[in-house]
Amino acid sequence: MINLSPVAALGNGLSYYSGVFSTAVTTSVNPTATLAVLSILGSIEKASYYSPDNAFFMGIASFLNNVPVIREAANLPISNPYAAVFLTLIAATMIVLHSISECKLVSNYSIDKIDKFVGWLSTVMISLLPLVTNDNFDYKKGGKFIVKAGAMLPGYFWVVAVATILITSIVYSCVYDCVDNFGFILAAVPVKGLNIIEQIVKAILHAGLILLQIFAPAISFALSILIAISGVALVRVIMRISFYYKEVYVNPVAHFIFKHNKETRLVHKKLPRKIRKLYPEIDLALPVFVLYGVRGIKKRGCFWLVINKTDHRVLKKKWFRYEDTPLGDLLDKHKPAVVEQHKRFIKVTSEDKMLQLVISNSYKNYIGMLEALFTRSPLIPDSQDQALSE
Repeated sequence: MINLSPVAALGNGLSYYSGVFSTAVTTSVNPTATLAVLSILGSIEKASYYSPDNAFFMGIASFLNNVPVIREAANLPISNPYAAVFLTLIAATMIVLHSISECKLVSNYSIDKIDKFVGWLSTVMISLLPLVTNDNFDYKKGGKFIVKAGAMLPGYFWVVAVATILITSIVYSCVYDCVDNFGFILAAVPVKGLNIIEQIVKAILHAGLILLQIFAPAISFALSILIAISGVALVRVIMRISFYYKEVYVNPVAHFIFKHNKETRLVHKKLPRKIRKLYPEIDLALPVFVLYGVRGIKKRGCFWLVINKTDHRVLKKKWFRYEDTPLGDLLDKHKPAVVEQHKRFIKVTSEDKMLQLVISNSYKNYIGMLEALFTRSPLIPDSQDQALSE
């Protein structure tokens, strides 16, 4: 067997986990396509098992064996031709679905969540494979000794593996949310063909990342770091805009189709837990989006309007807490205001146009209550109070 010095073991191990990081970023761009590629490459890596007499595949397998992550991917359960064909069909189906804006709007609430989880699980498995498999010994192939990834990692690399999982999980979640919600925003914009262009660009980026990881690992790692930094920096912006389009453009249509005979929930299901703790008894809580005029909230950001029997509060997120102010304090700066129901949303506009707010048409049945809140008394009239109670 080949005995590696601690320095060599450290270098080889870090090389492997830098590849894991690059794989996590690549997976976040397109999880199903990455799984399909890993399955194909893992199957080729097992050419000696599936096609021992095929010199072409054996040559490719020998080349791929120099890439630690792909070498270890051969240990994944999906590394067989049947899984490769199955995952390739799924990846192709996902690309087609995401190219159709209507399908993308629906998938964002459903299969995209499964897609995200499966991609994250695969990165965790790749991180742990060298430490939980039995391939911790050198083996002889083609007359040469090959040191597998497991043999490179001493016991202290459990710490490295766990740290890698934590870092890649954060990066994976941020980059995936950016990519997925950007596609959702394009689907919500009423311009045909945007999602097709997005899928083409994403496919080129994904293919480029995979090729770089095979032929230029150092460049792949550097580019992955840049993508990771961009994802972490942009995720809040993308999520803010995505939440606006979901609430204002998509949810009213979805409610009309699937819950036509049901009233909209007065307490929004995504009301933050911190606000629920502050106000355990709430009659109404809804997101109000800002186009202009509320300090501390960017365009298409939102504050939460929370109403109970005696109070009407505006809660704005500031860092890790919520800034709580009376609704009257906001309106006193911009009175009088007008509440108008448009085709796409309910709009609250002050007379001087310095305050412009948007509320989802999901609450159009409560337009009278909203007029009472934003244009007249800071307290709900008896009739509206009774409606809330019911």
